[in-house]
Parts: sequence; C-alpha cells; structure tokens
Amino acid sequence: MTDRDIASAVLGCVGGAGNVIANSLCMTRLRITVANPTAINRESLGLIDGVLGTATRGTNGIEVVFGPLIVQGVFDAFSMLTGIPSDYDPLAGFRRSVSNLHVHITPGRRKSYSAQANANEQAREAHAAADEVDEDILTLEQLLEGDESNQTAEASADAALERRVLVINGPNINMIGIREPDLYGREDYPAMLELCKLAAREAGFVDCRCFQSNHEGDLVDEIQDAYQVFDGIVINPGAYTHTSIALLDALKAVSIPTIEVHISKVEEREDFRQVSYVRQACIETITGMGIEGYRVAIQHLAEYLGM
Repeated sequence: MTDRDIASAVLGCVGGAGNVIANSLCMTRLRITVANPTAINRESLGLIDGVLGTATRGTNGIEVVFGPLIVQGVFDAFSMLTGIPSDYDPLAGFRRSVSNLHVHITPGRRKSYSAQANANEQAREAHAAADEVDEDILTLEQLLEGDESNQTAEASADAALERRVLVINGPNINMIGIREPDLYGREDYPAMLELCKLAAREAGFVDCRCFQSNHEGDLVDEIQDAYQVFDGIVINPGAYTHTSIALLDALKAVSIPTIEVHISKVEEREDFRQVSYVRQACIETITGMGIEGYRVAIQHLAEYLGM
C-alpha cells in the first residue's frame, strides 16, 4: 500500500474527514482528534498495513502507531485528505486561557474524584471568559441551559453515568500459564483478558481496556492517557511493584481510583516483594486469588464508584 492508501484506510476507520477535528504527528504516532469517538473502528485500524497499534488519547483522541520509516509520509497524506493543517489545535486558545492546565471538558462527562472535579471547575471558569464557545467542549450545564432538545440533554446525562475501567499489567504477566505455573496458575493471559471483559460487563462498565507491557515508560504513558477517560484502574505492575516510583507518581497524578492486584500471595514470598510503591496510590490490594483477583477488583471498583 502507498502512504496515501494507508492514510485513506485510517481515515475511513476514524469516521471519515467529516469526523476529524485535528491531526498531528508525534514521534511515530499519528494523533487524531475526532468529533464522535464512537465512530472509530479500532479493530479495523489494527489490520491496516503498517499500523503497529493504537492508543487512546483523551476522550476524543486516538494515536495510530507506525514505524519510523513510514509515519511521516502517512501523516502528510492524511493531512492532505482531511485538509486540516498539522499545527491546527481547536483548543489552543482555550488551553492558553488556563495557563498550564490542559483540560478537555467533554459533553456531560463527570468525575467522581475531587482532583479532576477541581480541574474541570477551573477550566469551566476560563471557558466562560472566552469570546467564543466551542460546541465540542460544552459542559452538561450549558447543554441543559441551551436550546437543545430534551433528548440531547438526556443523552448527555446518560453519558455522564457511563463508567470505564482500565486493566494494566506489567512485565511478564503475559507469560502466565507458562511462567512458574505452580506459583501463578495454569490459566493463560487470554483467559485473564476474557475474565476481565466479562467481569466489567457484569459490573456495569461500558468499556474495559486491557493493556500489558514489559516497559515501565509504556505503563506510565498508559496511566497518563487514562486521565479523564477511565473511571477506575486495576493494576498488576509485576516486578515494577517493588521498584517503580514512576508508576506511583503517575497514579497520584491522575487521581483515578485504583486497585492493586497480584496473582500470587506476595506477602508470603521473598523479602524484596514485601515493598509495594504503587500501594500508596491504591484504595485496595488483592493478592493470592489467581486471575480471579481481577474479577474481584473490578467488582470492588464498581462498588466504590457507586454503580
């Protein structure tokens, strides 16, 4: 496929040019902001030649990862197809008005934790002082006070009640079922993923994203990208549990209710495993239940969120 063919395929998977608000390039990632994120077909994106993966960025954004040799050509072709300059940012003026605070207020989106609620309040005050109102970042109050129909207001209110959970797994968790089965069990990683998805649906979550990496920075990025997107996190940092202050800082930064999970009973293992840095940012720790611990964690998160 040519760069233009790939760009055209990506464009089709994100709802077409009419759904794209902005496009930019960061390292090996094509960053796309859309008006309607439900129009994104992630499965089809993953099947396009050259696409190495995707990542959520905010509520209305997605990053499509390419290899370094083709990403520039694909990005240039994508920008030509959308007709949107690469440096265009629909929220640039809004972001300047709130200094270093980068908050994207989405329609009717509510958070149950105080840090994000305070950030949203500051952003709303700054937005009210702006000369023009961007319809893509209207708050629920503005929708209700406007001339929109009752159906629109009700749909926004329903969206505010939707909850999303993120399951993060650290190094070697993808090797369960193979790795020391007497310690970690014989159920494999795909079985864990299936369990998490089912448990999330049963608990009432509208979305359950599962992410695994053997690299600390990737885990930090995933936690940061969860800000204002996910309402709860289940995390098994693997060996990084005992070493990573960076993961602790990331969890504290986003202030999302988080439950720490360990497949084995770490409290009965080696001395070095008795230290957990991330625990300071978690509301609960679950150990020694095998992959069933993920189900319990998701259920407890739902209860904590009042679902």
